[in-house]
Amino acid sequence: MSIRNAAYATRASIAAVSRWERAESPISTRNLETLLHLYRVPRREKEYLVEHLPPPKYKRGEDTLRGLAGRARYDVWGDVSDEATARYLALVRTADILTEFCMVIPDGLRTRVYRDAILKTGIGRDSQDVPDPLPSWLRRLAWEARRQRRTVLLDEGVLVRPVGGYGAMSEQLWHLAHLIRSETGDGYGLTLRVAPTDHVLTVHLFHHPAELTFDGRSLTADWGLLPRYETNSRVALRLSEGLREAADAAYSREESLARIEAAASAMEPNSLLVQVPHALGPGQHASPGPPRP
Repeated sequence: MSIRNAAYATRASIAAVSRWERAESPISTRNLETLLHLYRVPRREKEYLVEHLPPPKYKRGEDTLRGLAGRARYDVWGDVSDEATARYLALVRTADILTEFCMVIPDGLRTRVYRDAILKTGIGRDSQDVPDPLPSWLRRLAWEARRQRRTVLLDEGVLVRPVGGYGAMSEQLWHLAHLIRSETGDGYGLTLRVAPTDHVLTVHLFHHPAELTFDGRSLTADWGLLPRYETNSRVALRLSEGLREAADAAYSREESLARIEAAASAMEPNSLLVQVPHALGPGQHASPGPPRP
């Protein structure tokens, strides 16, 4: 749905709707109710959002910060609805810039067998699992892969866990290697790097930390049982810094590729190392696997 639709429904200008979206000007209760009706938000969620609408004179950043987390009143929001997972995936797919640290291979990078294994075993229940059945509106929402700047920092431990079996995991790892080889280097699209296990990082304190940017405005997200979004607080700032710290600690493109290919070779059924796949020790360099088509 375009911003023009929202402007027509509220009898406001496109510029006014844009300011609401950017939190540059307050939205009235009437206009919020109109938009929620237009977006077909369920009644209970509509009532919740209207009830928790910030007052017209509220200014972000001027409210009193509370506790060690440094949160103001509207700095954090947990999504507890039935479609919380679907909404999180929608944000991930449409963000202009996305940076995430992952303990399982995330949505959009999974092979079919790996995805099915994750959903069947529940290994990734603290990550971005697609709800079943998938909402029809999410099925229609394609990845903005070409225009999106997505950085995935994959924990090195992922490379040694044979999710779905050795053959399936080998196929998945070769797919990741192909994605790295396909990087354009122009700043857009996917950038995939492996984060070493011998570094204790701030992001390890979170479940599935991510930072998403829309129209120049960023929010952090963390996935436990359900997604939680946060802006402006000290926790949000620390998480954002932690993601940059993880990016700085990650292996280079060449080393990430070599480690993924070495792990993929070790996972192959005919490999002598298949029974004991292992991460390379600190300071050791991976040898590239055999060439793949």
